[in-house]
Amino acid sequence: MATFVLVHGSNHGGWCWERVVPLLEAAGHVVYAPSLPGMAERAAELTPEVGLSTHVDDVVSLFDDEGLEGVILVGHSYAGAVITGLAELRPERIARLVYLDAFMPDDGESVMDMEPPESREAFLRVVREQGDGWRVVAQEEYLERWGVTDPADRDWVWPRLTDQPFLSCTEAVSAPNHVARRLPRTFIDLTSPKNAGLVPSTERARAEGVEMLEIETGHDAMVTEPERLAELLEEIVAG
Repeated sequence: MATFVLVHGSNHGGWCWERVVPLLEAAGHVVYAPSLPGMAERAAELTPEVGLSTHVDDVVSLFDDEGLEGVILVGHSYAGAVITGLAELRPERIARLVYLDAFMPDDGESVMDMEPPESREAFLRVVREQGDGWRVVAQEEYLERWGVTDPADRDWVWPRLTDQPFLSCTEAVSAPNHVARRLPRTFIDLTSPKNAGLVPSTERARAEGVEMLEIETGHDAMVTEPERLAELLEEIVAG
């Protein structure tokens, strides 16, 4: 039995893991899938001051309040920055970091720093034109980018997406001791279609010798391939 903490990516919420959580729980694991401040059912908490450190501190509070130990900490997409920052603060509580097609910023880097120029400018345009200069407003075109093409999946995901605080994407991760590099790490590469924004992080994971696994599906594997994702997470636990 393992303890999983599943941290969602941008514009999502804890709801996005609903197809994965029952599979892991049925196998006897304990699973937490929180929504980050300002997101999903916590959208009322969204302010211009909500940033990456807000999200890191929120998951730290979950670890402390629940007394979590030996955690398999999974970060999807944007949440790669969250789990990297969290590793700096509670390394003794973490058994493994799992980057699910996730950003891998180093100390002093932000998610936007790791975005290729074209996608960075696209996000900036949305923030300027629709988000009052501080919100990434969800776009229906993101579903294509994430490989969510089945009509039923789109009908489930699209209405649940909420705005992302842009500060969470521009605030640099604080990891001066580079603790994440010293913990066991796995990167799950989601390849069909590959999200272009995650290519630099995928290449960094390979270059740093991180354990690499792969699912031939789009960026939202928890939606499109929940069974296969749950299988891989169980394989990670089994070693």
